[in-house]
Formats: sequence, structure tokens, C-alpha cells
Amino acid sequence: MDITLSGLTLLHQPDDIIEIRSIDPKPVISGYFRADSPAIAHEIARYPNRTFYQTMNPVKSACYAREQHERLVERPRETTSDNDIVGYQWILIDADPVRPSGVSASKNEKEAARRVAGMAMKKLMAMGFSEPVVADSGNGYHLLFKIHAGTEERQVLSDFLSVLDMWFSTDAVKIDTAVFNPARITKLYGTVARKGASTLERPHRQSSIIRRPADVKETPMALVRNIAGEKQKAVPTSENPRLRSSNAFNLDQFLSDYGIQVIQKVPISSGMKYQLAECPFDPSHKHGDAAVFAYSNGSFGFHCFHSSCASYHWHEFREKVDPDAYVNSPRTGSQSLAQPAQRGSDVSPAPQPGNSAGPRMLDFAEIPNYDRSKIIVVRSRFQALDNRIGGFNRGEMSVWSGGNASGKSTLVSQIGLAAVTEGCKVAMFSGEMTASRVREWVLLQAAGPDFVMQDPLSPNHFCLKPGIEQKLDAMLTGKLSIYDNDFGTDWERVTNTIYDWVRKNGASVVIIDNLMALDIPTGTNDKYDMQSRIAKRFSAMAKELNVHVHFICHPRKTEAFLRKGDISGTADLTNVADNVFMVHRVNADFMMRYKTVYPKLVIDQDVSTVIEIMKNRDLGVVDEIIKLYFDRRSRTLSDVKGLPPQHAWTEKMEQITMQDFTVVDNAELPAEWR
Repeated sequence: MDITLSGLTLLHQPDDIIEIRSIDPKPVISGYFRADSPAIAHEIARYPNRTFYQTMNPVKSACYAREQHERLVERPRETTSDNDIVGYQWILIDADPVRPSGVSASKNEKEAARRVAGMAMKKLMAMGFSEPVVADSGNGYHLLFKIHAGTEERQVLSDFLSVLDMWFSTDAVKIDTAVFNPARITKLYGTVARKGASTLERPHRQSSIIRRPADVKETPMALVRNIAGEKQKAVPTSENPRLRSSNAFNLDQFLSDYGIQVIQKVPISSGMKYQLAECPFDPSHKHGDAAVFAYSNGSFGFHCFHSSCASYHWHEFREKVDPDAYVNSPRTGSQSLAQPAQRGSDVSPAPQPGNSAGPRMLDFAEIPNYDRSKIIVVRSRFQALDNRIGGFNRGEMSVWSGGNASGKSTLVSQIGLAAVTEGCKVAMFSGEMTASRVREWVLLQAAGPDFVMQDPLSPNHFCLKPGIEQKLDAMLTGKLSIYDNDFGTDWERVTNTIYDWVRKNGASVVIIDNLMALDIPTGTNDKYDMQSRIAKRFSAMAKELNVHVHFICHPRKTEAFLRKGDISGTADLTNVADNVFMVHRVNADFMMRYKTVYPKLVIDQDVSTVIEIMKNRDLGVVDEIIKLYFDRRSRTLSDVKGLPPQHAWTEKMEQITMQDFTVVDNAELPAEWR
């Protein structure tokens, strides 16, 4: 029983209260013990032909006084319920082979489970998860990730397992989606798993912990929520809500019509997974690494297992396969900037010859339904922000403001890199730095902390490691362009140059940093009115070209906590924006003033920057705070402490290694786990 006890002390603190239970065959047997109790081995030895389980999460101390105190009792009056659990300390991922009920797994079935568990472990670790404890359940494989969460996170864990089922389940192996509840029991490792008769082909096997980290570390719940959030990214594809019953989208027909080869259709708990012969975004991702999902609720999704494609979902997949899928997006306007307004004139261009369409009234019944499934979103890759506002809709404009050194330029340039990772082309104007300085800044952000080093000429500065600049140049070429300030910063010249580049190159994101750096004609009577006109011009560009414009504006000087009315320009500037964000640096002034507006807000230690959502027209989100952490080596921000931004090119610049494990026994490990 030494293996059992070593497993208990690995999964629990010595004084944790746990329940040991056997459920099959009847009767149920149960006992409550301290995790380090010597009575456990003695008690289970009384039942040599039973399979035993343990509660994964700590049980409330009061349960220790039940009748089965430090002993196993047959037919107990109570066993552990969800209300008896203190909180979550483990997530269990159970890769279970498909087989007839009531029998043990064959060698081949167990091997298939090992491959799926290995793939899941490698993927999750590449996404920032800490190293898991790996266990052989006797018939399949378990991954146990250490967490710290309250029982109110139950739905998050349920969604998390549902997403893993979508990603990793096959015809032969399923990720168990039912093991999310707080009182869930799992194998008492070291005991024998007995299902059916023990035969040569399907023997009973001893469960055991086969691999553990040298140091078991918690995985931040923010990472778990990120994956759980994937469940919400499925979208309905009905072209017209009023025609759903007669015009239902046929996924099989769609894939066939556009020549998308499906190598296997796999039933999953939430619908059907279509594993593709290759990923449409990168043909080197083959053999089912990319998949399309048809969910039972009528919605659809897409996922590729490679981190370089992690940002692509159903909208991006459909648009890649069918470029005309969203040509009638509600975000696409009809106003043209091809004939720019004359200096000092109104923003709106005059009607073009031959355009007989004039103002008209629409009868209510004629107005087409607003089809949200056609909104094209560019995500920020700050999961906390994307969860609040859904991302940045193309055809809209965001205004960003904040005090000096608040980090707004750093933040928006990183959002630009995130857009490149999302597969978008980006046009940028910086009126405060030359193109060369912007390049230096962006390269550090693109590299991330793993690929920078301390500058030997300046101990307070970081530079790229040798060879990284060339790799990044190759990856960013044609995807990110910066306006050349040598040609001046006249607002019309900048606007028209960017407009022409976006239209010619099919860009999706425009960054203007900042409004005050654009030259306004001398003699302009009302500077703020002109700034509002410029903002309206870029808003019109967003609608016509179906791009998202990020517009940085400085606030007026004030000693108070910055509010929306402090953003320079007239109120028209923030009125025309679809999103308004205030970026605050967490310094002494901020800590002294923020309680006047957010008295219940708690700022965690090491938070360097917060984004205040002041306006979100699409979803109506206001007065939300996003907390960020700054990494000075790469000048990047993250909403998960210690986790650098994950760019599309990261996968091509590093190899994920998993060599720091302590192997508990000599069991042969699959290639996916090495």
C-alpha cells in the first residue's frame, strides 16, 4: 500500500479530510480519513476484491465526524456531496477508451487512450498550463492539474472539459465531460481497477501515478477560463433568422462545395467533429490537426491544434474558405472615401455622378434583421477584455485615452500584433516616434521575454537575441506597415495614404497614435471641432473598408481621476466612437483616486496597468476594469501574471520540451509525453 499512500500525500495535504469509497459491486463502502492516516491501508485490505476511489478535493472537516470516521462502513447513510467540498484543488482530465460497458480495456484500447492523454497534456502545457500529475487509471489515463478555485467555478470546469472533448475525443477515446463537479471521486491510485472478468485480453490492472513534476505548481484559473470560453465562440450560421427552418445551413454540403477534405467524422458529447485533411490557414497542419464542429444546438465552430492557428474560429474559417461569405456584413457601410474631402470642408464626400440613390425612409417590415453571425471580430488576445466586449468588430472605431506614461501606446501596438496573429494586416501611424523607433518597440513585443536579452551596452535596456530579428522580419513582412513620417503628418495626407494602403492590401486594422500628432491646417478657428472631424473621417473609413480603427487621443490635463469627458476634442469625438477605453497606470496617484469611482475595486499586487471600459456600443458594456501585468523585458502586457502574449509565430521560434518530470515507475511513456 505504499504507492497508495504516496499518491494520497501527493494529491492532498496531510491533514486534508478525504472520503475513500467503493461503489461496485454493491453494497457501497465508504470511510472518512485524514490523508496521512495509516488506517487507510488497513481498512482497504479488508476488501481485497474491490476497486476503491478517493475524493479529489478537500472535504469539509465536519464530515470527518460521520459514522464512517477513520473506518470503512458498508451502506453508509451519507457520502460526500458537492456541498461538502471546501473548494477545487484539482482538475481531472480522464481519457477513457471506448469499449462495451462492464469490461476492462484491451492493450490497444489503453494505448489509444495514452496517445490522446499525451496530446492533451502537450497542448495544455504549450498554452501555459503547469505540469500535471499523470496517472494510469487501470483502463485509461488521467491528467491532474493543480488549481485553486471556489465551488462556484463549477460551470467553468464543465465548459473546460466540454472544449477538451471537442478538441481531443476520437472514435476510440473520449474525454470524460462528467468529472467537473466538486465532489467527484477518482481512482485511489495503487489499488486494482476491476471491471468484469479478468481475462488475458482484458486483464484487471493496478492503477498508479506514473509521472509527476518535481514541483507541483498551480495552473492559474485564468487559463482554464480562457479555454472554457472557447465553448461560447460557436456561432449560428443561419443567413436570416426568419428563414432558419427552411434555409438551415448544411455543413456537409458547404465543405463538399468548397473542396474541404474530411478524413473522419467523430461524434462528441456536444455534436459532431469533422477532422480535416489539412488546415486551410496552414496546409502543413495535417492529419486531423484542424477540425470543424457542428453542435447539437445548431451552431458551428473551428479549431486547429497548432498555436499559430489558435486565434482562428468559425468566422475566420468560413471567410477563408468562402471570401464572399461576409460581403454583406452589417459592419460594412456604403460611404466612400475614394474622393477625399477638401481641406476645411465637411467630412462627407459629395454624391458621385450616376448614384441616383438618395435619402429615403424604410418601412419597418423592409428592414433586414441584424445578423450577428456576420460580424467579423478581431480579438485583442487579452482574454479578460475579449470576454467582456467580444473583441473588436470590423467596421467600428475604438478611442483610447490615458495620462502620460499610462501605457496606451504600448497596449495598442500589442493589440496590433495580436491582430497579425489573428491573420489580419495592420496599418499604423505614430506621430511621436520615427518608423525605426516603432520597429524597435514592436520587435521586442513580438519576440516576447523568451527571445530577448539584456543589452550589453545598457543594463536597463533589453534587445533581441541573435537571429531573432531575421525570423521576425520574415514572419511580419507584408502584414504590418508603418506610415513614413518623413513625408509629414498633415492629417489629410496621413488619412489618404493609409486609406489607399488599406484598400490595396486588404488590411483589417488601422492604428492612429495619436490624434494630437496630426497636423491641422493653420488658421483653423476651432481646433476641437477639427479633431472631431478627423475622428469622423476615420470612423467613416472603418465602415466603408470594414476595418477596425484604434484611435489614441490624449486627455485634457486634470488633477482628478480621468473620465470620458476629459478626452480632448468635443463630445462628438467619443460619441462617434463605438468603444471608448481609458488606460490607467497603477501608480500612487491612481491608488489615491480610483476609490472615488470604484469603491469596491481591489487592485492585486503587481498589477501595473488597468483598462477602463467606458463605452461599448455593441454589447453595452461600461464601467468594467481589466487588470494587466507588465513585462519590462519585452514591453508587453498580459492579463495573466507571468504568461507572455502567445503570437502566431511563437510555435515556429521555440520547441516545447517536457523533460523536468520525475517518473514514478518504469512504465513506457508515449512519444507525445517526451
